Amino acid sequence: MKLTDLEPHWMQLSDKRTFREVETVEAADGIRFLCPVCFQRNNGPVGTHSILCWRPRVPADIYPAPGRWEFQGGSFDDLTLVAGSSSILLQGGCNAHFFIRDGKIC
Repeated sequence: MKLTDLEPHWMQLSDKRTFREVETVEAADGIRFLCPVCFQRNNGPVGTHSILCWRPRVPADIYPAPGRWEFQGGSFDDLTLVAGSSSILLQGGCNAHFFIRDGKIC
């Protein structure tokens, strides 16, 4: 599955409680996209929740926490999220566990 299938958006933190969409990865503090596990289970976006992944420059007390990832790549098509294990793991709910590498969900 491609990241672009999951309606991604670059996000910028405005303050501790608000963020907004921005146009470029350079301006982004994070990325929001539809959960790939629930997207497949639901056969599309209806009823599928979003996931928000922050860069390390976002303070650790900003939700969601604790995960933080470096962004490698210049677009949704080639984005890789890099951290200690680099995986994205949701604990609770759908318990999704996956990687984003070269714009693909693995």
